[in-house]
Amino acid sequence: MNTFQKFIMSLMGWGLALLKLLIALSLLAIAKITLRTNPDLAIAVLGTAAVIFLLWYFTPQIKQFFR
Repeated sequence: MNTFQKFIMSLMGWGLALLKLLIALSLLAIAKITLRTNPDLAIAVLGTAAVIFLLWYFTPQIKQFFR
């Protein structure tokens, strides 16, 4: 791999991490808004945000477990 390919791969990794963070933050924002109008829906959205965060955090360990 040359330097340009390494740079692109690194940039794509950071982009993916930022995308996951943006999705998690948007889910938390949606939950905050719906908490005032529909608490049952907010609990579901917060649960989804928690599951997404845990999957994102533990993905390397999960991949290693299945190898």
